[in-house]
Amino acid sequence: MTRKVSLMHQYLRSSRTIHYSLILTLPALAIYEFGILFLFQDSFFELRNSGEILLWSVFTKLGLNNPYIVSTILLSIFLFVMIRGYQVEKKPGINANYFIYMLLEGMLWGGVIFIALQLFTQLPLQIITFEEKLSNMNLAIGAGIFEELIFRMILISAFLVILERGLSLSSNWAALIAIFLAACVFAAFHLFMEMYSFPIFTQRVFGGVLLGVLYRYRGYGISVYSHIIFNFLILAESW
Repeated sequence: MTRKVSLMHQYLRSSRTIHYSLILTLPALAIYEFGILFLFQDSFFELRNSGEILLWSVFTKLGLNNPYIVSTILLSIFLFVMIRGYQVEKKPGINANYFIYMLLEGMLWGGVIFIALQLFTQLPLQIITFEEKLSNMNLAIGAGIFEELIFRMILISAFLVILERGLSLSSNWAALIAIFLAACVFAAFHLFMEMYSFPIFTQRVFGGVLLGVLYRYRGYGISVYSHIIFNFLILAESW
């Protein structure tokens, strides 16, 4: 019995680390990028996730307009953080089974979040053509990757620094406030792309809180896949 508990504890600890999260996220990122190349190969525009566009706008303001340079910078940061995270953890190796468990856990939490958010309202989606369905599925993957990166990993971390170091709040209170503030920013960000609706705005805040808690306690990788699965369920409901 003690052996089973220790194995579960090891999984819960390891699966929330940054190197497991980034390795798990890499296939989703590859699918998203290849999906854009395939879906828009004959088009003069590319339909990308708004979170990714926001991230790219930051690089543009820094004078980095070349997509190859930006991609190289992002890939270098990705590899550095992943390798550094692995070194800090000082693990003897990567447990491949953990990635299967993390995918299953992401599917579970994605379903839980979908059910919980149905208490508010249903998102008004109208998807007609097969091409629109494929495009929205690809955007759902991109949303999970980039929105979790911006509104959970970056924003929550930034709020934690301000609240803990700047305002000297306790760790628990700082985490609670940071998750809520990041969720509000997450919901407000969507107002740039849709008309304001109080039920939908409240739904997004609550969803942001759930994803924030998931990120805080289960890590970036699982929050990414939970977000993706939630998006897929929303799309499936509209079909």
